[in-house]
Amino acid sequence: MKTNGLDWLAILLTAVGAITWGILGVTGLTGEAVNVVALVLEPIFRPGPAQTVEYLVYVLVGVAGVYLLYTGYKMGRASRRAARERRQRDATTRTDATTRTDTDTENTNTES
Repeated sequence: MKTNGLDWLAILLTAVGAITWGILGVTGLTGEAVNVVALVLEPIFRPGPAQTVEYLVYVLVGVAGVYLLYTGYKMGRASRRAARERRQRDATTRTDATTRTDTDTENTNTES
């Protein structure tokens, strides 16, 4: 299966989301939870718009996660299809090899 730009964007967004959740979880266990997305957006936007952009980032990460589930399904289908084609090709190769061996044995002239 070939990957395209959308696949890589989804992987990037999902990785960012996973890292954000990991930092939030670790800092939450050790003391006060740190929201990395909010920290990054605070200096760029005012408090109201920053929260809206933060929620949009979360929505994009969620959509990317759902898209990766779909991509995983496509990868599974492609893998099963390739395995099926490989089995068929191997079966055809074995059949051809057996046919050639039988033909070679029949054509052998033992009389001299």
